[in-house]
Amino acid sequence: MVNLGPPPGSITDEQQVGGAARGGNPYTLAGTDYERYRPAYLPAAVRAGLSGLANPQVLDVGAGSGKFTRALVAQGVKVSALEPAASMREMFRESLPQVPLFEGKAEDVADLFAPNTFDALCFAQSWHWVDREAACAAAATVMKPGGRLVIIYNQMNVSFPWVKRLSRVMRSGDVHHPDRVPQVGKQFATPELKLFQWGISIPVAALFALAKTRSSYLKASERGKQHMQSNLRSYLWGDLALDPSQNVTLPYYTLVWVAPKIG
Repeated sequence: MVNLGPPPGSITDEQQVGGAARGGNPYTLAGTDYERYRPAYLPAAVRAGLSGLANPQVLDVGAGSGKFTRALVAQGVKVSALEPAASMREMFRESLPQVPLFEGKAEDVADLFAPNTFDALCFAQSWHWVDREAACAAAATVMKPGGRLVIIYNQMNVSFPWVKRLSRVMRSGDVHHPDRVPQVGKQFATPELKLFQWGISIPVAALFALAKTRSSYLKASERGKQHMQSNLRSYLWGDLALDPSQNVTLPYYTLVWVAPKIG
């Protein structure tokens, strides 16, 4: 295995995840690759987002195929899920038939659920797709007093130069840095960060499949897709001198932003 370092310090569906998304939800084009190649969520990170809540009722907003929902279920959390894309809902139901699943966007929650229903609304890899003001107003309506927004990102750790370059070659527009606090509506306090650093061993060849789950790739022309894959081959085989049969340790961090409801 090639270990490139531990973390520092140690098909078209025009519905959108949120009103700010344009051109439809690109992840409907990812098929099962998103589920297969995107990393799971650390149990400690899941617990951190809900710390201090007793038997919380949670809504997973933009649940996709259910990757974060499964992490909540594994922690014994009472969870419902909201997802706008039909193809994602189909994958969700295959693996989580017991979890209540609703069609809709973050901005729709006040129309779908009664006031004071949830202790937390979780946005795993989805906050950047929503209309912030509309989503926060709707969330505050369906949230109990003392509730919270939980914004979670699994992010390649771009503090490593080689990972930063990899992210650029992959055209990963969803780089969420720990020093960039998510903006929320006036109904919520400024989010506070809980940061988890870790890594996964992944076959070098699987990095090509991981790159294909990025929204920039999914929305690109066929020529653009081929160009990105060519650049990735050049970087991995040439610049890093990796072999397709090898594994690498890909550093990640998980950002858990918690924003309590005001009032």
